Order: sequence, then C-alpha cells, then structure tokens
Amino acid sequence: MSSNPNVPTVCIVGRTNVGKSTLFNALAGRRKAVVKDQPGVTRDRCYELVTRFDFPFTLIDTGALVGEEDIALHESVRQQSELAMRQSDVVVAVFDGLHGLHPLDSEVLDLVRQIGKPTIFVANKCEKPSAAMTATELYGLGIEEIIPLSAAHRRGIRDLIAKLKELVGPVDMDAEMPAVEEFSGEDDAVPEVLPEAPIADEEAGPAMRINISIIGKPNVGKSTFVNRLLGEERMICSPIAGTTRDSIKSELSREGRQFEIVDTAGLRKKAGVRDGSVERFSNIRTLRSLAQSDVAVFLLDAAEGIPTEQDARIVGLAHEKGKSLVIVVNKWDLIEKEPRTAEAYRQAVRSVFKFAAYAPVVFVSALTGQRCLSVLDSVIEVADAARVRLSTSEVNKVFTDAFAAKPPPVYRGNPVKLLYATQVATKPPTFAVFVNYPERLPFNYERYLKNTLRRSIPFVGNDIRILFRRRSRLTNNRRRAA
Repeated sequence: MSSNPNVPTVCIVGRTNVGKSTLFNALAGRRKAVVKDQPGVTRDRCYELVTRFDFPFTLIDTGALVGEEDIALHESVRQQSELAMRQSDVVVAVFDGLHGLHPLDSEVLDLVRQIGKPTIFVANKCEKPSAAMTATELYGLGIEEIIPLSAAHRRGIRDLIAKLKELVGPVDMDAEMPAVEEFSGEDDAVPEVLPEAPIADEEAGPAMRINISIIGKPNVGKSTFVNRLLGEERMICSPIAGTTRDSIKSELSREGRQFEIVDTAGLRKKAGVRDGSVERFSNIRTLRSLAQSDVAVFLLDAAEGIPTEQDARIVGLAHEKGKSLVIVVNKWDLIEKEPRTAEAYRQAVRSVFKFAAYAPVVFVSALTGQRCLSVLDSVIEVADAARVRLSTSEVNKVFTDAFAAKPPPVYRGNPVKLLYATQVATKPPTFAVFVNYPERLPFNYERYLKNTLRRSIPFVGNDIRILFRRRSRLTNNRRRAA
C-alpha cells in the first residue's frame, strides 16, 4: 500500500469467477494474485502500488462481493471487499462478458452503488466479438457505460486506464515516488513480468525495512496473529483450515522500524496436495514469500502438543534457505500451566528442531493479543544479528583459540592445521576456514566450531555456515614469493 496520500486507490470488485484477480495481475504487470478457473480463490485484500503507467495508483484485489461458495466465510469476505471499496477513490466493478447477465450481477451493482464511489464498469472475458455483443446484456442493469476487455489476453487495458485517469485526474506528487514506467506500444499488450524491486543493501543499518514471512501449517492462527500485530482485522480468520490462499503483504511501523509482514497459506505434506489445485499454487506463493523474506516467523499450535514431523519440515525450509528464524508458540492461553510448563515445552521444541536450536521461542496468544508485539522485538534482534560482520582479525582469533583448545583429528599422521579464517557473507553469517586437509574435518568438529563461535558472538536466530577450504596453489606461490 502506498504511504503517499496523494496516490489514488483503485479497488476491483465483482462476484465470484469473473476474472478480478486476472485483471489485477494485468494492471500490476506481474502475477501478483493467485488465479484459477474456479470460484472463491481470492479471499483477502491484496494491495499493489502500480507505477507502470503515466500516473501511479494503489490497486486492491478483493474477494467476491457475492457468490462465495463457502457460506461460513462469505460474510467475512464480503466485509473485506466493502472495506476496500470505502478506502478507494475509484471502484472497478467487473462482470462476466462471455456469459452475459447473471442473477447475482444486480446484487453486486446494488452494493457498489450503496458505497457511492466513482465506478468504472467493465465486462471481462471479451476475447471474441461475440462475447462483446453478449456483454451488452449488462446495459439492462441501468449502467450507462461498460468497457469490454480481456484481462487474460491484455486487451482493452488502455481503455480502462484512460477512463481511470479521467476520473482521478492529474496526481500531485509531493513525496518522492518510484520511477514511472510509461505505457507504450502499438497494441494493448501488457508485459506479464516486470523487474522486481531492488534488494536493500545488507549494510543499510538498523533502520532498514525488515521483510517477515509468517509460516506454519494450516489453521495454527497465522492470520489472527498478523491481525494482532497490525491492530486491525486485515486478514480473514476462521477455524476452517486453508482460509488464507495467497501471500498477503502488509506494512507496519513500530518504534522507528519498518516491517513488511507477509501472511502466507499453510503448508501441508506435499503428498496431500494435488497438482494444479489452488492449494498447490498457494504453497508455491508461500515458498516464494519465504525466499524473499529476511526473517521467517514460524507458528506452532500449542494445543496440538509436541511439534510434528511436518512442523520440522517447514522449519527445515527456513533453515536451508538461511533465513533468520523466530519460533512462535500460539494458543498458549489454552494450555494448563505449571511453574515449568513453558520451559518444558521450549525444550521439546528444541529437541524436535535440533538443527534450529539457535531460534528464540516466544509464547503468545493471537486470540487475546498476549505477547504478540514482543515477537517484533525478537524479529529485530535476529534481523540485526544476521547483518553482523566480524573483522578478519576477530574471526582468526576465535578459530585459532578453538583449534588450540580442541585440535581436530590427525589425518594420516599429519595434523589438520588452521591457516586462516574470515567472514565471507552475512544473512546468514558465513565463514571461510582455510586448512591443509579440509575434507578430513568431520561434522561434529564443524558443530564444535559453530558452538565456540556462538559463545563469542551469539548470532541469535541465525544459522552459522562454515566453508572449509584448501588454500589455492596461486596463494601459496604468492606467499613464497613474498
């Protein structure tokens, strides 16, 4: 969402399966929202700042105003859509031009008119001239102008943009905005993929934005937890597993720090997810969000007892990608407690996640809000720790002392000697250790070196990676020449 109040907000609404998310992606210029040819895929609001035309605007994709098949979620989805319309300067109401007038279209029109915002009416799926003719049935609703387009084929987009510009007028930009990519070309084709935003410099200092992905199994309370952090009902919450289907970004500012929080769909075992299903697409988005994040916040359901094998797999994904990690035990209010209940559960968590014993464990109740904001303190701590860079002299001293205190096993009668060590990367902290026989250092010795390093610099919430290397012949020759 744009932080500039002068940037107009445009909301896309309609009944189920009319192509709202496809139109959202066409305007955004990339596959931002999950799209599938079945009703009810989109549920939460999805925001995107669009700067690819000759004026910027914030675009909102919404769930269905009417026609949501899941009755239990219908009211929540509708409330989110109505809230998005109230936040908007212009509403784009989407109808199905291919199949013509639908009984629910009049209900959509009534809801849009109740909001009273300037509205553009479009008939989607008009790839063929016959569909454009069928779309004229929509004039029977009393609509004065309908723009026929095909979001999937990027046709008619320029007509929609021209109408949108006419309604919002010139945008007075007082604050600095990203460079605008002007729309040009001989036809209405819109590029499918635009370059991603540049990655922030890892040495940008403590005030840099922290990108957080909220991950976990379905129905552990991720969306409720995000709502507590934001202080508003931004995400749709329900006891139904799989309510969240897309990765939804939200921005938060707290105590001078900026956060981008991504609520992701729950991850189940791969064997339980059908290829081509909405859940499969949701899982891909979750993994992409994890890859793009700085910190992974993994949620556990305390009411389920000891973490499961699937929990370990999800934490393992964050560990393998080298992400800073915070483990959050949710629904702690449901647990009967004794003096050492929390410590016993913490040890159980670390026993299951032995490979990620470095991660802090925080106990919260997303339902009541208890300790939810303290998770952000842990996020800041692990994000800052990931960017710590030690001087080569500091690294050499730590490893020299470690080799002296506990020498590695002898190889063929020859000792394994440390030549030198240096830190080669951050996020995660990575060290190159040069020795004469790197292939002979066992895993348990690597673990010993990591533990020794942590006693000097904890690197809270971050894996430490050590790369054992043999000094190259070129380096040896240069040292002899010197």
